[in-house]
Amino acid sequence: MPATESFQKHIQFLRNDIEKAIHQIPLDKSPTYFYDPIKYVLNGKGKRLRPILVHLTGQIFSSDPEGLMKAAIAVELLHNFSLVHDDIMDEDDVRHGQPSVHKKWDNASAILAGDGLFVLSHLILTGLSPYVHQRFNEVTLAICEGQGMDKEFEDDVSITMGNYLVMIGKKTGSLLGLSAEVGSLIGDGSKEAAHHLFEFGLNLGLAFQIQDDYLEIYSSESSMGKSLGSDIRSGKQTALTILAREKNPDQWSKFNQKKNSNSAYQTYFESNGIKKETENVILHYIDKAQDGLNEIPEEKRENLNQFATMIFNRTY
Repeated sequence: MPATESFQKHIQFLRNDIEKAIHQIPLDKSPTYFYDPIKYVLNGKGKRLRPILVHLTGQIFSSDPEGLMKAAIAVELLHNFSLVHDDIMDEDDVRHGQPSVHKKWDNASAILAGDGLFVLSHLILTGLSPYVHQRFNEVTLAICEGQGMDKEFEDDVSITMGNYLVMIGKKTGSLLGLSAEVGSLIGDGSKEAAHHLFEFGLNLGLAFQIQDDYLEIYSSESSMGKSLGSDIRSGKQTALTILAREKNPDQWSKFNQKKNSNSAYQTYFESNGIKKETENVILHYIDKAQDGLNEIPEEKRENLNQFATMIFNRTY
């Protein structure tokens, strides 16, 4: 079901407030070597999905608006810290439709900018509960572990779907989980409710990343912001390649050794049932995400249900 007009207006209202708060972060002008790349990142065209999710869950639990905005901005800065460093490691030269930081400046500038974003995210959390700080750091460590696994997994044909799910759960799912969880912690939610919300965000992140793998083959370059099939050609593990390898390792190995066009990958995955199997895995984790909302009164779930629909339809 498409998002209602009132929900879309609410999302735009939150996004505007988040943008204002980001641009009000006090940053010095000097040294420009340090601050200019940070300002460049913060002025980027991010979708702000994670801070929006912080607000949506916080509003269910009557969270203090000021504390909620602190957590929302901290989550967004943490996300951008990870992207700046990931782009260096993955040699990705474009981010949000513009040159990535290391491409516009250099690796040293990007490393320092990422460090600055990370420190700023912690400073913004000042005044919130020790448990919020604890969860923030636990998830930060998980994100770093996930990126480490992602690098280790490159060109490793022994990686299973189970290994892959653990990796994307840490790298992608954990931050969406934190975004869903932290809003309730600032309000009157119990730790049990916060745990269920974390599971909602985690499984949403798993489904989202697997869908991203799928769209990298079955979408368009303009909508993905990169050339289709680039992850496969660079040796990265994706849901489709792992499922193809597990189904018929010899056939996949012979096929993947060729310089295949994206249309050839499309044909291979479709004719061997991998496309359909991947679609089923995405639906499985969407269903699991919905299970995480069972502890929330039904009349208060609607915005989170619409948020999930919005990101899977890529209508943000």
